This record gives sequence, structure tokens and C-alpha cells, in this order.
Amino acid sequence: MYKKRLLEKTLNQYLKTFKAISIVGPKFCGKTTLAEQFSKSAIYLDPLNKSDYKTMLQLNKKEFLSPPYPKLIDEWQLIPEVWDQIRHEVDHIEDRGLFLLTGSSAANLEKTEHSGAGRIARLMLRPMSLYESGVSNGEISLSKLFEGEKIEYTKSPSKVEDYAINIIKGGWPESIYDSELQANNRMRSYIDALLKEDINKVTSKKYNENKARKILESLARATGSEASNKKILNDLSYFDTSISENTLIDYLDVLNKLYIIEDLKSWNPNLRSKTIIRSTPARFFVDPSIGASVLNLSSSKLMKDFETFGLFFESLVIRDLRIYAESINGEIFRYKDKTGLEIDAIVQLYDGRWGAIEIKMGSHLFDEAAKKLQSFASKIDTKKMSEPSFLGIISATEYGYQREDGVYVIPLGLLKD
Repeated sequence: MYKKRLLEKTLNQYLKTFKAISIVGPKFCGKTTLAEQFSKSAIYLDPLNKSDYKTMLQLNKKEFLSPPYPKLIDEWQLIPEVWDQIRHEVDHIEDRGLFLLTGSSAANLEKTEHSGAGRIARLMLRPMSLYESGVSNGEISLSKLFEGEKIEYTKSPSKVEDYAINIIKGGWPESIYDSELQANNRMRSYIDALLKEDINKVTSKKYNENKARKILESLARATGSEASNKKILNDLSYFDTSISENTLIDYLDVLNKLYIIEDLKSWNPNLRSKTIIRSTPARFFVDPSIGASVLNLSSSKLMKDFETFGLFFESLVIRDLRIYAESINGEIFRYKDKTGLEIDAIVQLYDGRWGAIEIKMGSHLFDEAAKKLQSFASKIDTKKMSEPSFLGIISATEYGYQREDGVYVIPLGLLKD
């Protein structure tokens, strides 16, 4: 059964703006199913029919690209020249919203002659947020916080154990109704396929499965941190995995192209002082279940190790914040300066409004987090930037409310876009 995605709103806007849209993202996050909600005709490419459709494209291009529109072309990368043909075709049609392109995240755009800039827009679909999968009840809206709406004292439906389970299960549409064991088995199979097959479909280079797995494990141990390449290499050396920095960069690049890893960039605001801002991004997977799987974690293990749980809870929050922020025309960043002041997430809208968020599982950490947020807000040069729309702590606790100091406590199980 199809569950609505927050990206539907943006996709609908894009269909009214652009002539073609490419929906990208990790395998099995629901790209084709999403596109099917908007398409009026479709071509589904696979290895068995690829030759037939390639012949059609060469001998009868008009039929291949014929309406009704929007026309979905699934797994388009199996015939890379499809991209260039569509890019050329849309120049001769006045309408918008003509083509939807979906495919494996291993699509090799290097085989296309043109980027498609100005003609083919790209939208990234991530695994589902807790609100999309029905875990969060959405009582607290990120967009409403930007509009100044106050948070009433509200109880979250989610308990700590629920977050542990959803870290392991992830936001994959196929796993929503699975048991934890089923979801775990599915994710192990996913990673096996990624390392044995998909990783070697992106470029002409060949990658070593064992090295790739060890790099994933190192990234999982570094979840949420600003681990440099040098730190990752040092970590790998403890496990007798000897690779050069250039080789590591190669592997990280291919994991990026597969939409498996997604670093969190640093925010560079206007400050009152000349404090130097650190620019090293923080390491994250597109979904926390990937890192949890490569480290063989389970919800019961997380419940016994709250240090690890905290790192992966942050990853869960960052995944959801990316989805919610993009749904309201925004983006998220992190902040760290030379004084050591670090803020877990900055949500900035394209109109310049922004809010700062600390991620803390338990209430015993709220006072310290609130002081950090207020200290950070005082550094912002409000003559050049606006005041923060809100300061908040996203937590794994039960109740959402506004503290006496004005900082919001927002259980993740209450949040939506």
C-alpha cells in the first residue's frame, strides 16, 4: 500500500516548472512508486528488454518518447542515451512536466553528453521520515515554528524503544510493516548487493568488497562526527585494512554517487566577532539503518548502550530534518567554531529565516543544551541576519513544551514538516 511522501508537494511544483525531472536517491527508497503517482504513461527498462527498447529509441524515437505526459522512464540508465535524447526532445515541446526519469542510484551520468541543466531538474528522495511512516503523529510542525506558533504541552506517542527499533528498521518503504528481524535481514541483503554489485556499476573502476565493507564500518563508528579522511584511515589501520588516502577518496566518492552517505555541511553565518568557523562536514548515512546494519546492531543492543544509541538517534533526527526542511524550502547544516561551540543542526529556509537545534535523548542534558543554543544565538550579528525563528532541543523524551528560557523541547515522535 502506497504511503504519501512529503516530496510529492515539491514534485508537483517541479512538474509545473520544468520539462523533465530526474528523481534520484538510494535504491529501494520508493522513487518509481512515487513517480507512478504522477505519470500517465511509462516505459519500464530492465536487462531483458533493454535491447528491444534501445532499438526502438534508435529506429522509432517518436514512439519511445510519445505521450501521454508525464511519461515515466524507469531505470533509464540502462540506456544512457535516453538522457540526451530527452534533453534534446524537450527543446522542441512547449509544455512542462513531460518526463519523469527514475533509476538505480548507480546511474552513470558520466556516460551522458550533457548535464541537462535548465531542462532536467533533479529531486532527491530519501527513505521515509518517521512522520511519513506513521511513527510521528506530527503534532509539532517545523514550518509552524518558523511562523512563530507556540508549542503546547503535548505527549509523544513514541517511547525510547520505538526509536531504537526505527533506527534498525530504517525508513525503507518495504520494511515499514516488517518485524525487526525481517528488516534486519533485508538490510543485510541490501548491503551485500551494494558491495558485490552496485558499487561496480557506477564507474569503470572496480572496487574491493572487503575494503568497501571496512570503510562502511568505519563510517558507522564515526556517525555524526567530523571524522577526517586521516581519522578514517587510522581507524582502518587497526583492522589490517591498508589503503591510501586517494583510494579512500575513491571509495567515498562512489558511496556518495550511490546516495549511501550524505555529509552534513557547515553553516557560515554572520557573527558579531571574528570567530573562525570550522568547515569540516559531519559524517552521516542517508538512513541510520545502514550504519546500524554494518555494525550488527539491534534495538536490544542499543537499549544497553546509550552512548551508541545517542549517535544513531542523532542520525535518525538528521535524516528526518533533511526531509522536513526540504519540504518547506529549506536546508540543514551544522555549526562548530574554534572555541568548541557546536550546534547539531541549523535549519535555514531560502528566505533567510533560521532556527537552531540541539539533539539530546534525555532531559538531564536539556539545561546544558539550552545554554549552548542561547550562547550561539548571542553570537549572531542580527544587523546582518535575522534573529532565530526558534531554538529547540529534539529529544527521545515523552513531552513537548516550551521551557521558561524560551527553548522548545521537541520529541522526534511529534515532529513533521
